[in-house]
Amino acid sequence: MRWSRNATYGFLAFGEIWCFLLLSGCTSPLHWRDDGQVVGDLQSRTLCADIVRSEPGEVALPADVDLDDGLSEDEAISVALANNPSFQAALAQLGMSGGDLVQANLLTNPSLMSTFPVGVKQWEWTLYVPIEVFLLRPHRVAIAEFDYEKVSQQLTQSGLTLVRDIRVAYADLALANEQWELAKEAARIRREISALTDKRLERGDISELESITARVDSLHAQANAAYLEQSIAVARTRVLAIMGILPVTTECACGPLEPLPKMELDEQALLASAITSRPDVQAAEWAVHSAAERITLARWLFWRLDVLADANSRGVKGSEVGPGVRFDLPIFNRNQGGVIRASAELEQALRNRDAVLNTVLQEVRTAMLQLRQSQDNITALQEQVVPALDSALAIAQKGFDDGGVSFLFVLQATSQYLDAKARLLEQLAAARRAYAELERGVGHHLDLDFAVGLEAEEVSAHVGDRS
Repeated sequence: MRWSRNATYGFLAFGEIWCFLLLSGCTSPLHWRDDGQVVGDLQSRTLCADIVRSEPGEVALPADVDLDDGLSEDEAISVALANNPSFQAALAQLGMSGGDLVQANLLTNPSLMSTFPVGVKQWEWTLYVPIEVFLLRPHRVAIAEFDYEKVSQQLTQSGLTLVRDIRVAYADLALANEQWELAKEAARIRREISALTDKRLERGDISELESITARVDSLHAQANAAYLEQSIAVARTRVLAIMGILPVTTECACGPLEPLPKMELDEQALLASAITSRPDVQAAEWAVHSAAERITLARWLFWRLDVLADANSRGVKGSEVGPGVRFDLPIFNRNQGGVIRASAELEQALRNRDAVLNTVLQEVRTAMLQLRQSQDNITALQEQVVPALDSALAIAQKGFDDGGVSFLFVLQATSQYLDAKARLLEQLAAARRAYAELERGVGHHLDLDFAVGLEAEEVSAHVGDRS
């Protein structure tokens, strides 16, 4: 077979194109951040000692967690992050986004068209190599990377929301336990009052109606204690469900409802930290970058340019191979609709970022107000109201026993004392809830000193614009 100089040049060009494709297309996939990094980010933000991940259908407990000796709040957080089904399902989105990132790095396969030498038809083939993919690839990769970071930050925020939920549920469980203990104390006090009325009835100091009233009041207190005991089971079920271990165990004792330590919180510093470090704010920023990159890509999507190598088996000078190009003429379609849509998506991303910032400011400020209000109420109840009512109840009981005070006065003093202690418990739980909301609002544990990327005057102006 006779080879022409053009055929030789054509095959050399074809060989160069083929080697370039092999070197470009056979690159290994990029290494992206897996869900372990999201868990690690949550671990650093929440100060959890150990967070593991469970397999589907199984329960994984950190090494330092033993449910038989009770459950602390930190242990509940670790178990929830490891086993909560909704959160674990959401983590799969990171793998999906990672797949999109790998796919964006891949090149479009070349296309080969061939005709068979049947009859008078000679054998011909044409190899098409798309060139625009090399020009548009950086934009596609950038969009995939921005989307990946956005999903990663959204998952971190979902983890912080889960931490908030388990802390609120744990506070409700602790409150239910404390309310049950208070109800048992109320039943004891009312039993003692009922016993005193029986003694005074025997001495003829009071009427039988007063004795019956005291006895009914005691029975009512016992019934209320039994009802609150059942509410503990309901609160425990909710905690176990959020932790993702409800099918495994139904018994789990929590710790007492401890008051929060005294703290002085700087609202401006917390707002600045939330704006710069909260994951959903960062996710909104990544969404803006992705939308801006999509506009650039949309302006060039209509281009189609292929480098080709065309060959036949029986030309004038024998086998012939020659290069060429194929491209679309952008007469009618220049992706005008795609550009308009990408521009609208950018505007939506910008406005969504503003909405997220406004939500962050509102959540942090609301949690701060609720926490301060609860702490003020706790201080007043602990230092003034409860001690005074405790003394009043002791005086009333002693006076009733001596016969100098009526049963109505004792009943009133008892109700006021128990109501004040009940309000104190509710405020302790409310402070815990507000603290959990504040940590979620800021985006990290309040004991952490996150670096703030804004100067003080920039923070004040930025927060003021969003107020």
